[in-house]
Amino acid sequence: MLIRALLKHQGSSLEASLITEDRQGNSHRFALPVTLKGTLLELVYLPKGARHVWLELKSAEPVNCAGPILLEPVSLFTSRMLMWHRVLSTLFSTPLPQRRARGLSWAVALFSPRKAYRLVGKARHFVASPCYPDWIALCEQHTAADRRRLKGAIKRYALQECLFGVVIDARTPQSSAALSRTLTSLDRQLEIPFRSWVLTTEQHHAELEENLQGRATVLDAGALPALSKSCRWLLMLAPGTELAPWALAWMAVESRNADIKLIYPDHDYLMDGKRINPQFKPDWSEELERASGYVGDTFAVRADVFHRVLRQSGFDSAFQLVLDTAALAGPSAVCHIPAILCHQRYCPETAAANQQALENHLSRLGVKAGVALSGDHLRIHYRLPQLLPKVSIVIPTRDALRYLKTCVDSVLRKTSWPDFEILVVDNQSSEPGALAYLEQLNSDPRVRVLRYNQPFNFSAINNYAAQQAKGTVLCLLNNDTEVISPDWLEEMVSRLLQPGVGVVGARLYFSNGRLQHAGDVLGPGGCATHLHGVLEPNDPGYMHRAVLPQDLSAVTAACLVTRRNLYLRLGGLNSTDLPVAFNDVDYCLRIREAGWRVIYTPYAELYHHESVSRGQDDDPEKQARAKREVDYMRSRWGHVIERDPFYNPNLNYSQPDFNLGKVPRVAWPW
Repeated sequence: MLIRALLKHQGSSLEASLITEDRQGNSHRFALPVTLKGTLLELVYLPKGARHVWLELKSAEPVNCAGPILLEPVSLFTSRMLMWHRVLSTLFSTPLPQRRARGLSWAVALFSPRKAYRLVGKARHFVASPCYPDWIALCEQHTAADRRRLKGAIKRYALQECLFGVVIDARTPQSSAALSRTLTSLDRQLEIPFRSWVLTTEQHHAELEENLQGRATVLDAGALPALSKSCRWLLMLAPGTELAPWALAWMAVESRNADIKLIYPDHDYLMDGKRINPQFKPDWSEELERASGYVGDTFAVRADVFHRVLRQSGFDSAFQLVLDTAALAGPSAVCHIPAILCHQRYCPETAAANQQALENHLSRLGVKAGVALSGDHLRIHYRLPQLLPKVSIVIPTRDALRYLKTCVDSVLRKTSWPDFEILVVDNQSSEPGALAYLEQLNSDPRVRVLRYNQPFNFSAINNYAAQQAKGTVLCLLNNDTEVISPDWLEEMVSRLLQPGVGVVGARLYFSNGRLQHAGDVLGPGGCATHLHGVLEPNDPGYMHRAVLPQDLSAVTAACLVTRRNLYLRLGGLNSTDLPVAFNDVDYCLRIREAGWRVIYTPYAELYHHESVSRGQDDDPEKQARAKREVDYMRSRWGHVIERDPFYNPNLNYSQPDFNLGKVPRVAWPW
């Protein structure tokens, strides 16, 4: 059967299903992919005896059908032609690595057209994300052909010479069963040679040797320096962790890059023998690691770097070793493998145990800061210099008295930062109330009203104000924001003043208290958008990332701080190509391109009184402008849109909601 419908929908989520029921009440559900424009055109093979058929739509926003829903019987020939048309067009337009990752090939298209058709359908914009067992079946098919390619890569790259030393850190009492599971998973490793050691204390040395019965060498911490000279890489594991069969091989392939010093993979958890709760991590984020230890206990360190860390700071815990290794090697030397290479057991949160380790790490780096527990994570309070920099807060506006007054009054009344100026940039306001308020603001010595009498260009307006700002720190602030936390500037500026940080963004809420902004991402949704989507205020987000500070590709200029000299040096916002949209994202990307970091902090909180759903703009001129801006972003930043380093490619790319990806995007590296 061929089902046709045109769905009118403006939300970010939509799931369509066809449900059938036979005479005995047995039902079947078929997930139906829908395009971004709402087109539903799908072949469905109904089960025999189906008596009742209906369409089910799930969405947080209203969905309407533009016209009738058609269910038409089609012949076998017609169904084959429809399937091959969709599949062949995808085969011609998709690069080989992506086809291979999806399991889509010419052979599958010709001999298993139904399977190929389903694989292609999963790439449509609106389609339900798989459950984790289905995702595993879809994305972890290591076939005989993959095994042959691995053997070829081993010979081609001489990976058999890449000797791994596996260190299982059992310095706290561990069960022999946990160690046995880890060692058994090592026995299943494909192709790569390794040696295994169990690190323990002198007190438990003899007991462990007896329990292990020669399966691994037991050693004490004093033997670590010699150990680091006996192999090229050291893989650190916690007892009970089980490696995927291809874990060492994948790490060996990545280790061919001479610049790489630290490698960490994604992981999930084992509960009653079942894999659950996958942790699909971002690429290296120093801030996120400091707050949460997201890298975990499984990672590989190049042996010579490990030896240097041992001399400088020792090896007390996995958390400490990751931080010190990354600090010593530099962020570009950290490699993240976006694949589940290990399965861990649940263990209690270790934030309290890591607090002292983080304090010591910051002290070694000369970073003046305090560390406090914040729930199950750590919060760093970076200390400010005695002489605080002046902050210039730029607020563009046109009329909108209600929003502007709320914004400016909240900054003046609530902000505890002692030295700031507000630059209100009036872009041709005409309403009497707004003009009167602007005149009133001129009497406040903390406020300057600047007149910008040109057509609206958000980038040019901010650049105009930045030229006249007196502060060394520039804060871009929308006129529809409202300060919540009085220390918002202390929090943002203290992070901005850390070495290498070029931009810091804030946590923003809608008027109803739901989360509006916790950082931006490129790729999911088509170009650039806010991470997570709309969340409830108490929702921590995936891996608690909505409530933790972290490095990101971009943050919104609705509220961000940056160094004024850096802003001017890079030319500010792009007023030529991006007069309205994406200019803040583009600026952040240029900041990162110049070697600076972009940080999101959840501890600076403001309201952003914009509507939750803006709807579509039917003005042809504005639509043309919006298309030009999107085209520019895709041309200039296509490599980031394809793979944002802070959004795992195994996650949903239709929307940045951190659901599981619907199609495989990560191919085997061999």
